[in-house]
Amino acid sequence: MKWRLLFSLVLLVIGSAGRLPAQSAAADKTAAGVRGTPLRDVAAPLRDVWLRFHETDLCLGLDTVFVFQPKGMEIWCRVEDEKSYQVLSALVEPLQHSYRIELYATHPNREKKPYTPEDNDPLPSLSNNAELRLYFRDPFYRSPGTDDLESLLRRDNIDPATKHSMKLFGDQILEWAQKMERLSRDLPSLAGAGYGANAVPGIQNRARGVCLEHVRDVGKYAERLAENLSHAFPRGAGRTPSPAPAKNARGGSVSPFDSALEISTKAQDLAQRVVVFLYPQAHTVNLADLRQPGLIDSLKALQKTASNFESNSQKSR
Repeated sequence: MKWRLLFSLVLLVIGSAGRLPAQSAAADKTAAGVRGTPLRDVAAPLRDVWLRFHETDLCLGLDTVFVFQPKGMEIWCRVEDEKSYQVLSALVEPLQHSYRIELYATHPNREKKPYTPEDNDPLPSLSNNAELRLYFRDPFYRSPGTDDLESLLRRDNIDPATKHSMKLFGDQILEWAQKMERLSRDLPSLAGAGYGANAVPGIQNRARGVCLEHVRDVGKYAERLAENLSHAFPRGAGRTPSPAPAKNARGGSVSPFDSALEISTKAQDLAQRVVVFLYPQAHTVNLADLRQPGLIDSLKALQKTASNFESNSQKSR
């Protein structure tokens, strides 16, 4: 009963966050991964469902929590892609007669608000971005140094083609950030099953393979975000020296397990920073942001850490 009450509240929070643009799934890190019985004590067919869920990238369309018992499981998910939900349902259906499997789902996309013309507008944080307007060659925009009345009046307008490009740009950035965050959430549980001290022999190799693929994709999205967001910053702004590769206390490279944890934490944090960039909560810069490395450099560092993960993981075999 406690699990059901807890996750009912979790799904309520996730569902509410999904309707607020400034609070994406990246903000909710506590609802990720697996809960309940340790994986090594879970029936093999149930573990197989969890692995196939990640092997087929269903995690990108379903914001999901697995709660395991030795002979059953509960799956709590916020459905963002109906086809992915149908595939998940098909995965668990053959096991329903042998195990107690309960699937709880919310479908926020079924409650979409009616269309309005403003839905085609780019976010204010993008349409007011001087670097982006110059990058997309907005004919209405002139340098802020031009102060004649005509330029000041035209500067508040935005060319329709530029507006459309900015809308697509913002949608793509948000999608990449959400996918990067979603892939990174279950890295701790996948790395634990594949590389941890309590690795599960029956699924160890598969868990390592899925973990590696997720890390590769996290690096891919970090690289795309860094490349595209660089157009929104003045040249050279926010640049900081790249951090040195992480070392353990004995001076060697970190283990694949610890590296996966680091990638998970950094990817979720950076995904949230991207969301805050798109949906700023204030017109001023938070002091905490000034103490952090620049967003672009942090994304590049994450991409490099992800690319190093494969070589480190091969050494541990």
